[in-house]
Amino acid sequence: MASETFETAWSKLPIDLQEQFYERAEREARRLVTVIQEFRSKVELAREKLEPYVHRLKFKSYGEFSIAAVDGSFSSKPAETIGARFSVYSAGFVMVKGREIVKEGYFSGDVRHDQAYSREFSSSALHVQESYLERKAALEALKEDPDLLLLDGSFLGFAYSLFRVRRVIPVPQWIIDIARETLDMTEKLLDSGKCAGVVKRGRSRAIGGWISVEEGEKSPLTGCLDKQILHYLMKPPAILNYGELLKGPGLQRIYSRVSELLNRRELSPREALDEAREWAVESLTKALDVTDEIAQRLESRVNRIQIKVTDENPPFELELPVESEGKAMEVLFSSVDNFNMATGLPLVVDLIDESVTLPTEFTREFVREVEARVVDSYHGDPEEVRGFFTGMNPQKEL
Repeated sequence: MASETFETAWSKLPIDLQEQFYERAEREARRLVTVIQEFRSKVELAREKLEPYVHRLKFKSYGEFSIAAVDGSFSSKPAETIGARFSVYSAGFVMVKGREIVKEGYFSGDVRHDQAYSREFSSSALHVQESYLERKAALEALKEDPDLLLLDGSFLGFAYSLFRVRRVIPVPQWIIDIARETLDMTEKLLDSGKCAGVVKRGRSRAIGGWISVEEGEKSPLTGCLDKQILHYLMKPPAILNYGELLKGPGLQRIYSRVSELLNRRELSPREALDEAREWAVESLTKALDVTDEIAQRLESRVNRIQIKVTDENPPFELELPVESEGKAMEVLFSSVDNFNMATGLPLVVDLIDESVTLPTEFTREFVREVEARVVDSYHGDPEEVRGFFTGMNPQKEL
């Protein structure tokens, strides 16, 4: 039965649209029955190859460890006025021991760009600045000496995002400078031996790429997320270590790229692997203006592990510095209380996510506060201020 919220949202549509969407839902359901059956068949064909790399784990009882988590948030939608485009962002950390919060800290930032700049530019600048603030929060959290510090996302995620932007639009030097400072802070976190990255929405497709290279032909699993494959195969608590599967650290992105290339172009798996290796290095050199040697060193410093702790939730990806992988896993699995069984994620990650997430309406309220303060201090015509803060789209609020 549909939920009350679903029915309420549905009932807001005109009757004609409601009927059309009911028909579409029926057609989509019929298609998905076949899709799900085909997926099951694909995974079953690969089960024998994958199962030796899926390992069951047990929660230990090593005593209480302190675990901290860092996360950040930024405007889901900027506030658009005639005079400027405004965004806000935040970052923070929470540290727990057992299930008690023992320390927390928060940081904020805002960005304003002229409307002459593209939205793509504003988005890239915001992402880099928010990543910088997250790293600042992480270094502050390290001062509290946690046994383990969990970051939100990949250590180098900010660089991968910047690479995608720099392929499309020119980026000013000040953004690259902030990204380089973010990299410096990231390396300090890697060097600490206490950090790991929790990739909640990981889109790795390394399994399909790996099977393709192993078998010398494109695997039908190249179009499937590893998360989806392993959700079907894993009996929790369990892990799959990409370092073991792919015979080395830093290869999960490369084999995911193999899957992508095989689905886009007519290549042999070996040709796709060679091209993917070049792409992995290029994505860092062109994002951060570093040498090939530095890019290769950065990639080889981290490994990823898929972790599933509940039947209901899919696995998440944990990114770990190679040299401290064992210690991080020991702390994380020291107690079942370290996880939120409702989400399948580390408990402290859920706690900080709730604390730093900015409400959708907050950017609008922030801009209104700015406008009120400008009005109080502006010595010219108040209409000039109102003109600057007039919304770009009169049909929408800020």
